[in-house]
Amino acid sequence: MIGLLFQQNYTAVLVPTEAFEQLKIAKYIDQAKKRKLFKGETITAASQDKDDLYYYYVDKGQLSCSFTKINGEPAALFYRNKGNAFSIEYGGIASLGGYKMRYVATKDTVVFGFTQRQLYDIMQQDPDIFYEFILVCHMAFGQMGHRIANAGVAPAIQRIIIWIKKLCAVNTPDADGVYTLDISITIQQLAELLFIHPTTCSRLLTTLEHDGVIKRTHRRITVYHLERLDDYESLD
Repeated sequence: MIGLLFQQNYTAVLVPTEAFEQLKIAKYIDQAKKRKLFKGETITAASQDKDDLYYYYVDKGQLSCSFTKINGEPAALFYRNKGNAFSIEYGGIASLGGYKMRYVATKDTVVFGFTQRQLYDIMQQDPDIFYEFILVCHMAFGQMGHRIANAGVAPAIQRIIIWIKKLCAVNTPDADGVYTLDISITIQQLAELLFIHPTTCSRLLTTLEHDGVIKRTHRRITVYHLERLDDYESLD
């Protein structure tokens, strides 16, 4: 049996629009600087020294960690959701010329920012926050790594199949072998995650639904026949 916390965290690795576990840094937001962002507003500042804001807790809403593509449009690498945290850019390392890294609010959002010095002091008092920070770092590693590995150079249908199979691997089926994946991700977000054109992504998911292999709603993907996914690897 897969533990609920394990399931939540590993689902968030594969579906970064979902939150991972609630973080304890929330206990210290009375020491942090509150900031409200409307949908589309960004956090662009880079942390340069110990007294710059560096680590943010998301109290409400959602942000995408975005880099500027060659055509000037943003590319979301991962998201940070309510109850989670993220580090902003340090020393301008991630932004090169006009190709910037920024956190963009995907909806009205409230965050609480800690400076490096504050974060260090809190960790001295509460070592759990240090180990929690490690989790936050490795969530980003996992999310970006699986995004690249899932997309690779495989045909679009294989990218979708691999993504669904990985989700099933970290979730528990019912007695009939049916997987109920409680996730919320739009076609646009999934297409971006797997580097597939949205129209193609929608068409391939519709094919799997029409054949009774899966069912997709706004908040859920139900996988009825995991073993049948292999039959579609040549479809595109």
